[in-house]
Amino acid sequence: LRNGTITIQDESAMLAVESMDLQPQFKVLDACAAPGGKTVQIAERLSADRGGQVVALDIHKHKVRLIKKNALRMGVNNVVSPVALDARKVAEKFSDDEFDRILVDAPCSGIGLLRRKPEIRYTKTPHDSQNLHKIQLAILDAVAPKVKKGGIITFSTCTILQEENEQTVREFLQKHPDFKLERTKTARALKDDRATATLTILPSDYGSDGFFISSLKRNL
Repeated sequence: LRNGTITIQDESAMLAVESMDLQPQFKVLDACAAPGGKTVQIAERLSADRGGQVVALDIHKHKVRLIKKNALRMGVNNVVSPVALDARKVAEKFSDDEFDRILVDAPCSGIGLLRRKPEIRYTKTPHDSQNLHKIQLAILDAVAPKVKKGGIITFSTCTILQEENEQTVREFLQKHPDFKLERTKTARALKDDRATATLTILPSDYGSDGFFISSLKRNL
């Protein structure tokens, strides 16, 4: 772990990046990146020689340092560009149509983590979910113009509450008719018989964290 030979993520948390269909030359935005677990997972699929890059944002400077530390430990710092920035303000630093892929692993209530963090049940309220839903939509609204036409925004959370998942996706699509919902695919075709395009992993499915993943493609 110290030498960067391995790193640790929950199985379901790894699925968001797995579903992104990344190519070595892509420029990717990780909009809510700290501490950098998914950032380095993205970076491992990119090639500096072919122009690949992942821009990793976090609103807090001390958390940006964690992203840098993780990228250096894993030996992928040559394709990781950490930036201290609120994802809702991406227009201040980035051009429209700049990224091939965007990951919004959004702030959420974390209800999917209850098996590991049981204290969540005592600290979260319905009001929290309502506020988080608004923040999620604000982030998606801000990053939407930054993905190239034909590119994909992957929106994921570690909660299983519809208000922060399906409802967020539904309201985003209503507001952005230039996007459509694509079926989220994983390497092992998890829950491939499901009726929905989005993917919800419950802790009871595989003994992993609860997780939600959706794939929002910008029309050509």
